[in-house]
Amino acid sequence: MMAQYLALKAEARDCLLFYRMGDFFELFFDDAKIAAAVLDIALTARGEHDGAPIPMCGVPVHAADAYLARLIKAGHRVAIAEQTESPAEAKKRAGKTLVSRAIVRVVTAGTLTEEALLDARTANWCVAIGEAGGGVAVAAADISTGRFELIECDAAGLGAELARLAPAETIASEATAFGEAATMLRPKTEFDSARGEVRLRDLYGVATLDGFGQFSRAALAAAGGLVAYLDHTAKGAIPFLRPPRLQQAAQQMAIDAATRESLELTQTTTGARKGSLLDAVDRTVTAAGARLLAADIGAPLMDRSRIEARLDLVTLLAEDSGLRESLRGTLRSLADIGRALGRLAAGRGSPRDLGQLRDGLDGAWRLGERLDKIDRPPALLAELAPALRGHGALIDLLTRALVASPPIDASDGGYIAPGYDAALDDLRDAGAGGRRAIAALEAEYRTRTGVAALKIRHNGVLGYHIEVAARFADGLMKPDSGFTHRQTMAGAVRFNAPELHEVAAKVTQAGAHALAAEAAHLEDLIEAALDRRESVAATADALARLDVAGSHAERGCEGGWARPVLVDHACFEITGGRHPVVEDALAKRGERFVANDCRLSEQSRLWLVTGPNMGGKSTFLRQNAAIAVLAQAGSYVPATAAKLGLVDRLFSRVGASDNLARGRSTFMVEMVETAAILAQATPRSFVILDEVGRGTSTYDGLAIAWAVVEAIHDDNRCRCLFATHYHELTRLAERCDALTLHHVRAREWKGELVLLHEVSEGTADRSYGLAVARLAGLPPATIARAKAVLAKLEAGRAKTGGLAAGLDDLPLFAAAMETAEAECDGIRAEVEALDVDALTPREALETLYRLKALSRDSTV
Repeated sequence: MMAQYLALKAEARDCLLFYRMGDFFELFFDDAKIAAAVLDIALTARGEHDGAPIPMCGVPVHAADAYLARLIKAGHRVAIAEQTESPAEAKKRAGKTLVSRAIVRVVTAGTLTEEALLDARTANWCVAIGEAGGGVAVAAADISTGRFELIECDAAGLGAELARLAPAETIASEATAFGEAATMLRPKTEFDSARGEVRLRDLYGVATLDGFGQFSRAALAAAGGLVAYLDHTAKGAIPFLRPPRLQQAAQQMAIDAATRESLELTQTTTGARKGSLLDAVDRTVTAAGARLLAADIGAPLMDRSRIEARLDLVTLLAEDSGLRESLRGTLRSLADIGRALGRLAAGRGSPRDLGQLRDGLDGAWRLGERLDKIDRPPALLAELAPALRGHGALIDLLTRALVASPPIDASDGGYIAPGYDAALDDLRDAGAGGRRAIAALEAEYRTRTGVAALKIRHNGVLGYHIEVAARFADGLMKPDSGFTHRQTMAGAVRFNAPELHEVAAKVTQAGAHALAAEAAHLEDLIEAALDRRESVAATADALARLDVAGSHAERGCEGGWARPVLVDHACFEITGGRHPVVEDALAKRGERFVANDCRLSEQSRLWLVTGPNMGGKSTFLRQNAAIAVLAQAGSYVPATAAKLGLVDRLFSRVGASDNLARGRSTFMVEMVETAAILAQATPRSFVILDEVGRGTSTYDGLAIAWAVVEAIHDDNRCRCLFATHYHELTRLAERCDALTLHHVRAREWKGELVLLHEVSEGTADRSYGLAVARLAGLPPATIARAKAVLAKLEAGRAKTGGLAAGLDDLPLFAAAMETAEAECDGIRAEVEALDVDALTPREALETLYRLKALSRDSTV
């Protein structure tokens, strides 16, 4: 046995090996030590290997899913080694021999389909990175639903795509340039683009991929690598993958990882869904709808016509509350047919999954009939409605074949409905008659023996048998009793009898034949469902899209949100904008959110926002970014009115933290993110920047913030909200014609700071830092000392000009660069003119003095 185990372990390599032994999965050696620690189960020993006891632990087969979930969550991969023949088959094959076993599946975070192992409201992406011909692409599959996407991007945009997908698993070639992003590296040959094309053609049984789209070599490399990996984990039984949908990064608003994190679009910085923008807007009633809503918010559209189509459907449901309630009520009752189909396709389905398909498709059909009655439906609804119908034959088959509530476990039968198969009904009748005969025998044996507590029981080892308490066993032990002793236990004794044996044989035979007949029907029903898997998956998609539209309509009506008006020019006009997450939090405390306007245009595309901490600057910045995301996702927005031009790239530099793993300080992280903005933002982008430069010295920070504002104004020319405590930056309004000044209002009343959270034009009269410190609870003595220090500093600034000294004479950004370059060129010219080899020591010393003087003169 151990030789067989070690051979399978060599095949499993870095996976934990679940080795099937009867009703348990056993683990040995280091696997056992790891599993025992993670699962908190007993670590025992079995036999010896190389003179030492073999560590061992095990988990019951019937409860394996729960243990697998914990191991996968802890970051492990598990290979499942199952028995591939029964003991009887093994004995027939070679006499007394070991039952054959093989690894039938590798369970990884990205290849899960079981309900117990997945979050119903979150997609589970397995992603592959492909590189070819200088290009980069991502292949992404959620095998729990069969969704398959190919995204063509570039090296700079890869991080943004991975952040959007948030994959459970990321694979790449061993020769990849993006090893840091991968959770697993696979052989380079699996990512060959030519082999990838062949794999896709074989997978879909086509001679050419032209019907799916024109794929780049990088996309084919990514797809080939992903399909090869899925084939490896499924051990040849590759799961259901729908035809790949080709996407270009330019079709979606570009949002990098740092921006997603700071805006907390789909999860908070701690990784929780609660408290995110997604959580605040989600009113979906199905798991599939929740997954689609997360995808929409993670990838806002750049196609205005598609956004308007989504908004038209939301408007219909917002204006017709009766239709909305009817739709949501129907959807709420439907099962997740997409994931049920995924389990069936992966070979891990159950009778209950077929029942969910039946009920879900029937509910979709009835919903489609109601929606067909709508006069002049929006274009998107007219597109979705046909996908809800067309499954009549499959619904009828499953309705006739299955009981009303099919079980999860098929091993005990009972899921095929009476009347579907006459032969099966006869077998069941025979079994039922036998069970009645057994009940009659039990009554007869009680009378014959005088033991009222005598029972006929059944187990997997003895089959049907007679059981009596030990104190009554003597009478049945007599040679002429008609009973045969089988087993003695602590408190009971078990017997057999010829009449019981005959009846039990008939019952067992009928039951076995019935189970076999049901299993055959189950295979046929699954095959019938999978024959229509593409159209069933399309129905699941349509139901999810309707749920998302209903969610947007519900949320919009609930919060008094407005439909955004989309235009072609780069404006951003928000009236009464709010942040849904903050508004919800305040509402729970019985407080009111202060709404604010934001009007960015060509003449005022850069707002410089000043004001005290806690005054609402960061919230104001984030709420406008969130409005842009929601609008382009096809949702109503938290505002009284909204009009905006499409945003091609969204950037947020709001708050930062150390990245110790990569050796970056808070300030370094801030500068890296700011550099990315300056390098990538276009005139169609939307940028929010909060406190740029605060992580270093005051002079350095002001200088960097000054230069960044000029660069955004003059070079990027994008729509931007820039919050700062550097009041000196307000002088830029005099020379930057598209920069306007704004502040969050605050007042002091009887020594207390009152934060009004209102955004008004102009600059803040002061920073109120000491007042905020007092609110935070700094000791009075510390506040008093700070006041004294501040008075000294302000007096010095008034005398010398302080930080502001010289700023009036500072030339514009470009001019300053030219001046610095000119000064540097003067010194360079002197150095280049030197003949170093011909200099005497005295001449060299004089030359150094001359260069030092020249350097000093250039800085005066």
